Amino acid sequence: MIHYIFKLICIIIVMLPFYLIFRKPWKRNPERELTLGAFILFMLALLALTLEGSYRTPSLMIQDAGLRLSTGSRINLIPFHSIKRFFTRFRFNSFMVNIVGNIVMFIPWGFGLPLLWKKRQSLLSAVLFSALLPLFIESIQLFIQRSVDVDDLILNFSGGMLGAALYFLIRKHTDKPDRLAR
Repeated sequence: MIHYIFKLICIIIVMLPFYLIFRKPWKRNPERELTLGAFILFMLALLALTLEGSYRTPSLMIQDAGLRLSTGSRINLIPFHSIKRFFTRFRFNSFMVNIVGNIVMFIPWGFGLPLLWKKRQSLLSAVLFSALLPLFIESIQLFIQRSVDVDDLILNFSGGMLGAALYFLIRKHTDKPDRLAR
């Protein structure tokens, strides 16, 4: 788990100067820009981690994906199969990375979207976007030789929804208007 956190932090540090150069946050609303910057950098780092794989020519990647689909190699489409395995063959490190990590890493996604964009402040939007990002990631992983697992979708979706629920709960119990959303 520490390894993934370290990689995430390194990716954020490498991308920070590019964000600062292209966005110039000092010229805008500092409170929103700090939040937006943290959100964007975290999500870019998350994508870099989840889309790390074997990239080759598009034709070979499509061919390999087709072969994997026909054989089922490293593909799990049975809901809760992998989740159950992590509970029955409990190993702390594996559990933390595959169960806790898959949920926690998507909480900022579910929390950040409604926080930063008014158009994303609905239950429908939370459900839709909490499903779309993990679906996008798992689809790409099919082509880059990473395992594809419906349980990752379930856990990532749960994390996104947990983040959205946290946002709506905090918003309900605060008197301040939503100054960060645009």
